[in-house]
Amino acid sequence: MRALLVILTGLSLATAFGADAPPAGGPGKVTVAAAAAGAVTKAQSDDIRDVLLMLDESPLHLRFHLSLSGISLASARNAYAERLMKQLDTDGDGKLSPEEAARSPLSTARGKVTGGAYVKSLDGNRTKTHKDILDILQQVDQAAAAVVYRQDTSASNNDMEVFRFLDTDGSGYIDASEMAAAAAKILQRDLDQDECVTFQEFLPQPDPDEVAAQVVVARPGASERPVATKADLIFDVGQPLLPRAMFKKYDRNRDNKLTAAELGWEPERVKMLDRNSDGKLDERELSKVAETPVDLELAIDLAGAAEGEPVFTILATAGQRIDDARRPDLVRLAFAKTTLTLSFRKIDPIKAAVANAMQVFNRLDVDGNGYLDKQETSMGIRFERGLFDALDADGDGKIFGEEMEKYVKVRGEPAATQARVNLYDMGRGFFESLDANGDGRISMREMKSAGKALQKMARKDPSRLTPSDPVRNFHIEFLRGSFVLFGPTDQMIAQNAPPNFAERASVGPIWFQRMDRNNDGDLTWNEFLGPREAFHRIDTDGDGLIDAKEAFAVPDE
Repeated sequence: MRALLVILTGLSLATAFGADAPPAGGPGKVTVAAAAAGAVTKAQSDDIRDVLLMLDESPLHLRFHLSLSGISLASARNAYAERLMKQLDTDGDGKLSPEEAARSPLSTARGKVTGGAYVKSLDGNRTKTHKDILDILQQVDQAAAAVVYRQDTSASNNDMEVFRFLDTDGSGYIDASEMAAAAAKILQRDLDQDECVTFQEFLPQPDPDEVAAQVVVARPGASERPVATKADLIFDVGQPLLPRAMFKKYDRNRDNKLTAAELGWEPERVKMLDRNSDGKLDERELSKVAETPVDLELAIDLAGAAEGEPVFTILATAGQRIDDARRPDLVRLAFAKTTLTLSFRKIDPIKAAVANAMQVFNRLDVDGNGYLDKQETSMGIRFERGLFDALDADGDGKIFGEEMEKYVKVRGEPAATQARVNLYDMGRGFFESLDANGDGRISMREMKSAGKALQKMARKDPSRLTPSDPVRNFHIEFLRGSFVLFGPTDQMIAQNAPPNFAERASVGPIWFQRMDRNNDGDLTWNEFLGPREAFHRIDTDGDGLIDAKEAFAVPDE
């Protein structure tokens, strides 16, 4: 059986997933008519996932078309298994003998690989087939589930700090005068004087003279990163436990049935599932929830899009797009009961897995001799489980960096066919509303618009913003799966902030990028290295900022 597991980690995905993804459509394009046609034309190349976002008031029905370099995730995994068979099946009989299986790149690994009763049942010298490989991928490999949902709610804990900071007089609401003064007030929090204010800079600063400093829960992107947890706010409709989760969330009278009022749905929507016409939905009827209208349907290729092309194609939506459409990897939609941000993080799963492992390698290599011995790994619980022998491919009692890197690469390949869907609860979205371009910082341009942004959030009275005025904000992030050698798999989620809290790509001509020290996409007078007359000449709209478009308009000299 060890040989069979070895097979599963043997071949690179580079040839299968190396092609550029096709363009995903124009930013801001929202079409309802395209939904039906898209479902037909894309069904052969996508995994179509119906998902419920369990809002407090009612569930939101989302439909995701997921693909990887133009093929479905299932097809990608199947192609992986086929390549393994083709590489190792030297006699071309469609099966792998024990001798053929032994030619896996990890066949020299001495450690015992375990996988439970199912794995043990496959031990023996019988030949292995393509189906055996897929079964192992499905039941014991790192890429067992094609799509994994995780969530992180820590950001909502600190969102109110932004509100409290702008509520200067502590009245419990932000009035018109405080909105007008918001730009200057926010700039006060620019602790590192980079003319941008991050979420962390909003948080209360502990008094250095206090014996016990105030403890603040860190948000995603901070140095103390929480580990993502199993999702209970976002559910794939195919999950057997979904109806019970809906009862727990919405069944107010605990009769194990849901009415339109309890679900926050229109009666017509409930009638679509109400087979016995009693006005209530039982567990069996809720199992068909995918048949209800879709609030958002979009397509995404997890390999990414061509440079500058949008990653998301919105096929249909009941929401209104409210972002500036400048970022190809981010879409923000306003619904009646929530604001939903969707983003894509493009990572190289193999590179990320190797970087994670080598960071641990360097930390354990205390004598700096370039390899790990058993004494250096004696405190690592993973090594106590036989990992040392598995990594020590040549059995010399030493683990070199090359051995660890090779092991991680081949184990990470099947995980790279997986989709990760991470949900972040962003609270009421006070910070996100100010961060118009979604780069995780409030720039000088955004500070200038802070008053208007706060005014828009005040739904009841534009001159009086209360903490309960804005709807809840959620952020859904898409990325490919990645193998983690040390620590839980979710560690890779927790250690990387969502794209809207990651460093943005530089824009503008080279001279502009070099002057834009904070990389916010604008030049202030403090950043500009030329004479003031030249600054005002380039700043054609006179807003005190030079953007990339104005910079590109400068003739070459």
